[in-house]
Amino acid sequence: MAAKRSSREDGGTFAQLYDVQEQKSKRPIKSLGRPPKKVQRKPTTIHLTQNENRNLSRLHLLINDHFTINRSEIAGVAIDLMTALFEKKGETILEDLSSEDIDTLKERIFGFMKL
Repeated sequence: MAAKRSSREDGGTFAQLYDVQEQKSKRPIKSLGRPPKKVQRKPTTIHLTQNENRNLSRLHLLINDHFTINRSEIAGVAIDLMTALFEKKGETILEDLSSEDIDTLKERIFGFMKL
């Protein structure tokens, strides 16, 4: 019985075994699932009408035919475009608008885009 015990003890000390376990745990672990995007986004809730949701879905499908994009990236692009437009033409677009006048705002933005 003593011979069996000494052969197990020859395997190393606890400190040596602990170091091996630490090295194994430090190995890079291959992540499962989709890799993270280059730009991290903060989750935000937006409330869309049925028509806006359909338009977003349609736009998503149109762009996704050319390259991979998700819906939040499309919203980000729209926000960046509107910010640039308002920085350059904001005074002209916003003059004489009331706080409830979203339809006129849309018309003026489309007028500047000249679609």
